[in-house]
Amino acid sequence: MDLFKGFRRKSKGEVVTHVIVSLIFFVVAISYIYILVWAFLAGLKTHTEVVDNPFGLPKEWHWKNYFEVFRLFEVNGKNFLDMLFNSIWFSMGGVVLQQFVTMTFAYCCSKYKFPGSTIPFVLILFMSSLPIYGSSGALYILLHNWGLIDSYAQILVSASGFSIPFLFYTAFFQNLSWTFAEAAMIDGANDFSIYFRVFLPQTMPIFTALCLTNGIAAWNSYESALIYLPNLPTLPVGIYQFNVEMLYRARLDILFAACVLVALPAIILLIAFNKTITTNVSLGGIKG
Repeated sequence: MDLFKGFRRKSKGEVVTHVIVSLIFFVVAISYIYILVWAFLAGLKTHTEVVDNPFGLPKEWHWKNYFEVFRLFEVNGKNFLDMLFNSIWFSMGGVVLQQFVTMTFAYCCSKYKFPGSTIPFVLILFMSSLPIYGSSGALYILLHNWGLIDSYAQILVSASGFSIPFLFYTAFFQNLSWTFAEAAMIDGANDFSIYFRVFLPQTMPIFTALCLTNGIAAWNSYESALIYLPNLPTLPVGIYQFNVEMLYRARLDILFAACVLVALPAIILLIAFNKTITTNVSLGGIKG
């Protein structure tokens, strides 16, 4: 196999740009891997070793530190498993609900022309330019009035449909031929059957990719959970508060072990679905 076959079709400038960008991404990837490996090794040391010899290998591998996390990691009466459930519910569950509602909303606006069908597109572009923190106070009052502070039902707020993925789904559906729907209509399919049995299966690649990328971002986020879910902490919120306790108790080894365990689910998802996230998504079902 000729490894340089693709480069021969490009100009020298394109090849140089490609190499430079690849090197930058390689360095960034190595830096992330180094941080993860360093935190993993720090979790196997004693607190004294972490402070005195932060970059060396552990003199003795203390695997018990990772088991100690399940005993010591507690925030507002919630242990590690409780926070793990909260993280899965609010990040993964909320994101899947958000993506499905947004995708359905985008389908209706792009495939069915009605008065105001283009307004959501303009509104989302406008909303994306507004500062997030400027609306946090109003959002807190709204959630408080609806009784959604410290509530598992808070994920219902994600079902608004007004989010950035609306733009991706709109572009996706606009590039799908209506020929699919016409063929289904001939067979007697109604509007719901056309969406759920014809168009929805074709959205699975982009739906899965957006669920994964947004889910990982939501998993790592702690600001919203810290404000709106003070008594239902997620794992990132737990780490944020656990950090102070472990510094006070001089247990950096447990702190870094906890950080690795919290990051592990996101890392597993990224490795397992790497091809899904990075592969180009086809924007049409019929080749011209």
